Amino acid sequence: MTIFKTYTGNAMLNNALMTIEALARLKSVSAITPSLLKELYHQVDLKETNKRLKNYTMLFTNNGPLHNNKGNDDRVYGSLFSTIVSNFESEGANICEISGLAFQTTFNEFYELALKEAGFSNKEIGSKDTNISRTWFPLIGSLGSDAQALPQAKFTVQIHPICIAVLQFLPLSALLYKRGILLVDSSNFELSREMVAQNTQTLSEKIQNISLKESVENVRDFSKGDYLLKALDILAEKEDFEETYSDLNMWSFSNSGTGANCEIDRIPNFLIRKLQRLYTNAKIDIELKGILAKNETAYSFIKSLEKNTDWSLLYPNVFGSGKKAIRYEGVSPEFMEAYYAEVGKTELLPTAKYIAGLIQQYKSKAFEKLLVKTDGWNDPEYKVELFRVLVKATEDNKWGLEQHIAILDNKDELPIKNTYYQFQKLIHYFTWKKVQSNTLPPIYVLNTKVLKACKWIISLIQKDDKVNAIKSNLTNPNENAKVGFNRIVFDALANTEIALEEVIEILYDEEYNYRKYGLNEVLRIFFSQTDQQEFEFENLKSNLNRDALLQNWIAKIKSFANDYRAYYFGRYQGSGNGGLPHNKFQKTIDPFIKENDNFYTLLIEAIFNTNQFIKEREHTKDDKWKMEDLMTNPLGNNNRNICVLAVKFLLKETSIKPLELSIIN
Repeated sequence: MTIFKTYTGNAMLNNALMTIEALARLKSVSAITPSLLKELYHQVDLKETNKRLKNYTMLFTNNGPLHNNKGNDDRVYGSLFSTIVSNFESEGANICEISGLAFQTTFNEFYELALKEAGFSNKEIGSKDTNISRTWFPLIGSLGSDAQALPQAKFTVQIHPICIAVLQFLPLSALLYKRGILLVDSSNFELSREMVAQNTQTLSEKIQNISLKESVENVRDFSKGDYLLKALDILAEKEDFEETYSDLNMWSFSNSGTGANCEIDRIPNFLIRKLQRLYTNAKIDIELKGILAKNETAYSFIKSLEKNTDWSLLYPNVFGSGKKAIRYEGVSPEFMEAYYAEVGKTELLPTAKYIAGLIQQYKSKAFEKLLVKTDGWNDPEYKVELFRVLVKATEDNKWGLEQHIAILDNKDELPIKNTYYQFQKLIHYFTWKKVQSNTLPPIYVLNTKVLKACKWIISLIQKDDKVNAIKSNLTNPNENAKVGFNRIVFDALANTEIALEEVIEILYDEEYNYRKYGLNEVLRIFFSQTDQQEFEFENLKSNLNRDALLQNWIAKIKSFANDYRAYYFGRYQGSGNGGLPHNKFQKTIDPFIKENDNFYTLLIEAIFNTNQFIKEREHTKDDKWKMEDLMTNPLGNNNRNICVLAVKFLLKETSIKPLELSIIN
């Protein structure tokens, strides 16, 4: 009589069924019958074998008949198994919550019958707990005693008694994984079936090689990488599986004592596919096996591959220090190519190889010393020397602004950071492996924020009266960091609509600290080019327009600028041609905003005069404006750099824009 037509939705029961299939060499789960279970029970000497297996108590605790001799002599074990199997039911009023099978006689009824057949008196039977608990089905808990049972549960879980008998074969395939019992679960039943069969074979060999008088220790020889290799071997051998969806869930659980627990490592189908492609690559399969076979490399490799992130052990490195230092050469170029293809970053490789070629042409003596170090990429001077190479290559028309933006760690981050840590490792890798290219690959950075910001400032520089001096300073390594942009922006306001938010987004970080050095270095690349494209000014789309805190701060300083202009016009109106003194105001503002050493003195004077004007006009006694109102950044901190920028910018803007009559009324 067939018990199961197919596998169930329960991984634990499925693993037990697959174990039986392996032990009995069955081709299908439907071949499992009550008579086969009874025959297999004797064939593998199930009672004695389970008593010897150390994994048994991890699965079923030590409260069952096999180990709790004081309450349930092990003679009950055989009686119970035989009673359940001999009286298998496929119909009845009860439905199994694990398998969906129908049945009439419950487990505790069979248990009481087995106790009676084993010679226990009615009084002894009445004193025993014959309900299903985690002693019989791991992790289900039991009412009134285990924390695993749901607090609101009112009834014992209904499980077909045959499932309890089937589960007794599970220890014969139970290896250890992460200190718990391994359960293999996959939507590809053939994959998990084959893995369980291999585990059964492993444990069978261990049992056969140990004296019948000895306990069988747990098999704890395999890590996550080992099990993945098994899965890859199976998928490679079974070609029919290659087009099948194959995920893999590896349970690690323990049911023993008060520390019952369970965790599941999920290996999704896409990760299995990645591993398969690497595994079937004849150039790197041995290297992959070596990585997965070592605990210290397998875990980080799998995690990085799954998340499409950089794996640190791709690259040469040095671990430890002094005499204990271990030099690691990194993976092979073939493995590097394959890994980058799997994580979707293969476009980085041609650029890295090209730069490795540039290094050979333009490296300095100092750089040569770094290049011979296994972990040279990790030296702070590596970035400096690499940048020098790129500048020289730019001067020879072998590098340029867009290529440089393409290697930045973040092409959409403003203010610009001229860092390329990811590429440093990759470039050093190809230099180390002596792999290089002379072909400059195409790059795509047109819509990056960094390129737009560079075009924005370059267009202003190209129209500035001092363009040659600026270019000279930006390309001079000793002057590059000294170049500032405020004066260029202020002068450009006369002919260009620039928003203060654009300047802040390009030159100030989230804490409103001034950050120009990355921009200066990138501009050095552009102005070192032999061919420099002319850019038309285009406004940046700044998200700062929606920053209420910043907008309120700008509005406050703009209000001061308007008050100051009102004061100025009120004082000088009627002089000269009798109209508003626009030109005179502009001539006052221009030197004001160019002043650095005496700026604060002039600002104090401007605040005083403005306050006096307002008090006379509005007949008030209190000053409207104080220095701290204007020298506090949007976050309320005393950060004068951005405050000075805003005051100067808005005073200049106020001196240029047409006057709103309401301002002086």
